[in-house]
Amino acid sequence: MNPDEKLMNARCRLMTIEPWYGHIAMGMTWVPLHEGAACKTMGVRIVNGGDIQCVYHPPFVESLTIEELYAVVQHEIEHVVRLHCVRQDSRHATAWNIAADMCVNGMKSKPRIGYMTPATGELIIPHKDHIVWTPDDWPADETTECYYDRLLKKGEPDVKNTGEIIPRGFGIPLDDHTGEIIPRGFGIPLDDHQVWQETDVSMDEARQVVREHVHEATERCQGSRPGHLAEAISCLDNPVVNWRQLLKHYLGRHVGNRRVTFSRRNRRQDLFGIPGITRRSAATVNVIVDTSGSISNECLKKFFAEIECISHRAKTNVLQWDSVFQGWSVYRRGCWKHMRINGRGGTNMAAPLRWLIENRKIADVQVMLTDGYCDYLTKNEVLFPMITVITPGTGMEPRYGHVVRMK
Repeated sequence: MNPDEKLMNARCRLMTIEPWYGHIAMGMTWVPLHEGAACKTMGVRIVNGGDIQCVYHPPFVESLTIEELYAVVQHEIEHVVRLHCVRQDSRHATAWNIAADMCVNGMKSKPRIGYMTPATGELIIPHKDHIVWTPDDWPADETTECYYDRLLKKGEPDVKNTGEIIPRGFGIPLDDHTGEIIPRGFGIPLDDHQVWQETDVSMDEARQVVREHVHEATERCQGSRPGHLAEAISCLDNPVVNWRQLLKHYLGRHVGNRRVTFSRRNRRQDLFGIPGITRRSAATVNVIVDTSGSISNECLKKFFAEIECISHRAKTNVLQWDSVFQGWSVYRRGCWKHMRINGRGGTNMAAPLRWLIENRKIADVQVMLTDGYCDYLTKNEVLFPMITVITPGTGMEPRYGHVVRMK
């Protein structure tokens, strides 16, 4: 059986026995690595704006049974859900890798991954006696950051390298399959964490992408979500950046927010002007304002304060909507002083997006300001950059684009 077939069999078995893991595994892209690649095992990354990829070394896959691969695929999915590939920041790489595997694998006496053999009840995990486990005398449900701090407390100066404080024994190279540096006494990584460095999305983009996969798996596989991931999954619903920074990122990355301009005509010489670059008003943003009765006057003031900020960075159009169309206009700085608010009826936030599509008014970025007590379009209908900003509370969130809650 070739490596691709083995991996597919492992994923199918996950779909049958633990469908929540299986559904996420089926939604990932699986990429075989060429001979000579740095990664000699398996690893995950989030690239190209949101493609969750698992890269693997074919000889590594060939060396494992389908049951062992079952456990490794679980291991990779746990790294994805916990966003380990974007949470390292400036932390010491090896200590972070060990802490991440402690979170994923759990304690040896109570593993979080593995294939349970139906006949004997034996739990099959590759290299079970050698991989990283959470020490028995450590708390079982800490975050990766907490385990990382505990590791550093056991540290000593790393004289050979940078002089930073790292766990005792770091600096011992792993003898074969990954080449990573590992600490004595904590075990070896099951996969290759160096692949995390290839992730090219921001923390918030990664959170949004993983959140969509997790919510879809949870909806389709009711009751099969692992209990130990509850806290990690709840963290996916918490925005990690200010939504204005997110808009700035959109304008800079997806639009460029720059255009060619010319200086004024020279009065003394018949010249058109000198070409240059401006970053002002190069992009267009559509702002959909929820003007339904559930939106208080205080909320509307906050909405228009945000619209005023947007208008300083981009050309801005405002679409007012409650349950029906309530107005479309170009917004210029200071318009809030005399703009009339229409509506104050029911709520339907799917309709304004359809209106933009039907009237061919989709802009570089769409921003919706709402309280979340409304209907939304389905994920497949929204094929353009979209940010939904929801007021604090319990309003529902759409399953597309970026979702941020106002503070």
